[in-house]
Amino acid sequence: MAVYTYSVRIEGDVVKGSLEAESAERAEQLLRENGWELLSVSEKRPLLNMQFGGSKAKMDDVLEFTAQLRTLTEAGLPLDRALKILMATLPNQSLRGVIRELLLDIEKGSPLAEAFAKHPSIFPRLYINMVKAGEEGGILPLTLARLIEFYERSIEFRNFLITSSIYPAALLVFGLSALVVLTVFVIPKFAEVFTNMGKDLPGAAAVLIGSSKFFTEHGIELLLAGVAAVVLFNVYVRTPSGKMWWHSILLRMPIVGDLILKTNLSRACRTLGTLLGAGVPILKALQIVSQLSDNLPVNLALSRLERGIRDGEGLAGPMRTDRFFPPFMTNLVTVGEETGDIGIMLVKVADQYDNDVRKSAKRFVALFEPMMIVVMGGLIGAIVVSMLTAIFSINEMGM
Repeated sequence: MAVYTYSVRIEGDVVKGSLEAESAERAEQLLRENGWELLSVSEKRPLLNMQFGGSKAKMDDVLEFTAQLRTLTEAGLPLDRALKILMATLPNQSLRGVIRELLLDIEKGSPLAEAFAKHPSIFPRLYINMVKAGEEGGILPLTLARLIEFYERSIEFRNFLITSSIYPAALLVFGLSALVVLTVFVIPKFAEVFTNMGKDLPGAAAVLIGSSKFFTEHGIELLLAGVAAVVLFNVYVRTPSGKMWWHSILLRMPIVGDLILKTNLSRACRTLGTLLGAGVPILKALQIVSQLSDNLPVNLALSRLERGIRDGEGLAGPMRTDRFFPPFMTNLVTVGEETGDIGIMLVKVADQYDNDVRKSAKRFVALFEPMMIVVMGGLIGAIVVSMLTAIFSINEMGM
């Protein structure tokens, strides 16, 4: 579909924007269906035939849209009026086009959640179901506020994990790069000196130069073998059995497994607590939550809870009999069911797990950094010492 820019008059104001349509006639039809006075429509021809990432709606743009929609609905504006205002004020062109389509659906009588559901790449299932619950319960502004809080916490937590891993990753890359430079470029030049002298190398230097020669001569084959192994591994872990095998291994790994489990359970608890707080039935909420995690064993465990709800066992009962769920989570859910505040308790569990993951990540980084320095320093130091030993042996060779 082509992109068309337009100019229309809405309630006396001239509004400009853009939309996607199959043809100019279809674009004019979509605009006139709103009852707007059409001033001009023309096809937008980009200088380069590519779409840059900045034009695509991101989660930050969706949060800005949600916050402004909440403000306008709290002020008592009807949805169509609020969407018209947002369509003219939001800076992201892609999102403005989505809002235009939302407005068309709203004016045709569709619920807001149903209009959101037509754009799954912009609005996740959680977002759509929360909005649906807010509409049905007459608490849309409150639901939007809960959504904003949920996604802000989720983005903050994700950014923390990314930031924490930057320095260790850079340290690892730097150390490996130094080893490659020494092995491929420095040691072969050093070996030429001893080859020209026609003398036997010292033991450590002989092993070092032999290893360098092997990696230099067979580097392409080793690289291709490594790439092939990675490709085959990725193909296998995309299969159901391979995915289950790999995800189970990740959960059993020391330190890392605990981080993965708590991260996934935190997201599940926060999502479930937010949905229940917005009035979504617990069975529907669990159906949504059981498909959110990227880890297959976590999804299967949440699906077992869903079956327990169907059988009338509640949430805490199946959790107590399932070894997958930690006692802390089970105990707080039990208290939540007894007090009728299960949504609040689930959010408390998520808060606690977020704090645990932050502390564990900081400890892991604190241990990983000196460990990486020692390992890389030891390897590089061993290479340098071997080279110096060989250099010192030159005098003996001459004698």
